[in-house]
Amino acid sequence: MSIPHVIFYDTSQAYYASYYLNGFHELRKTHGVRMQIAHSLPARLRSAVQNREWQHLLFSMVLFELQQGNRTWYICIDTHDDNSLDIPNRTGGYHWPLLQYTDAYFKVNYNLQIIRQTPALAAHQQKIHSIAQFFPIRPPRPLSLSQRLLLPTVWFGYRPSLGHGQPYQGYLAAARRRLRDLKNFLTLDQIIAHRSTPKDIDIFYVTSFRHAPRHAPIMQQRLHVMDMLAGITNLSIEMGFTSQSALPENFTRHHHRPLSQSGYLDTLARSKVVIYTQGMEGCISSKFSLAMALGIPAAGEPLLNNSELLIAHPHLTEQFGFSDPDRLVDQAVKLATDPQHAHRLGLLNAAMFDHHLAPRPAAEYILRILQVL
Repeated sequence: MSIPHVIFYDTSQAYYASYYLNGFHELRKTHGVRMQIAHSLPARLRSAVQNREWQHLLFSMVLFELQQGNRTWYICIDTHDDNSLDIPNRTGGYHWPLLQYTDAYFKVNYNLQIIRQTPALAAHQQKIHSIAQFFPIRPPRPLSLSQRLLLPTVWFGYRPSLGHGQPYQGYLAAARRRLRDLKNFLTLDQIIAHRSTPKDIDIFYVTSFRHAPRHAPIMQQRLHVMDMLAGITNLSIEMGFTSQSALPENFTRHHHRPLSQSGYLDTLARSKVVIYTQGMEGCISSKFSLAMALGIPAAGEPLLNNSELLIAHPHLTEQFGFSDPDRLVDQAVKLATDPQHAHRLGLLNAAMFDHHLAPRPAAEYILRILQVL
């Protein structure tokens, strides 16, 4: 079989692309994969990428071209939180033009029920596939990715957002974001090394505060969880809301200093149990994968997307099934006071990550899917 050639089109933010870039980069040794980073746009995807009505989603759309023998596939890895599609209003998580023009569309927050209920998605159901959740890591080929600093996206006809609710703010803002990411992200090996960190925190629950009115019910539920944790005096608990702006008055009692990526990682790694609550839009957040990578047992809310994870890995059902805040806290305390059982779950989480969710198995999974298209 001929050697796969992978081309990454640098149209997304490194925060979202780095995980999957690393996956294909690791396949150089085991599969002989050749990888290239391109800044121009392929003819087939140019109109989709340049579509102004959908450019606000490009930051989270990771684009690859894979060539093997006489076959070529264009794929999109959609890392957006939202699992819906609203074509008239150009909203939701799916990038409608890219869904139409790619051969395979991998969705991080994959929800088959939503796909079947949405006619436009149902029409493309055969090309939509689930893919492992990510977290940012130091990408390979930093010099190649640095070329974006000299080649602004506007030269190629598109203006991607900087992130969720962060519209394009010009070349300098995009360049600062790229430089920051290339400087600050840790390697996967550096992250995995934290598995051996001594545990001196019993329960960890630090989460971002969202100020948008539509997030108020979720914030109230998280506040209830923290109020319950505050009443536990016999355990060491690290908890609170982080925010770049002032918290509402009734939330200030649980303020937590902002954590950098490395600061969050260092603190999480010291924890015996992590409380996991869903990301915005009911998504599986990157904090899920990071906890699995560190082999930390979780007391979590149900995983509403990617249900195949629960089928393939039954030990997750015990950890992610607590929608009631009281039961969520009770489960966290139960695990924190049963170190033998917590250790067993942590080992299962780490093994699942290593063999199924890590960048390399994620890239191998993509190659297997393409072979049967």
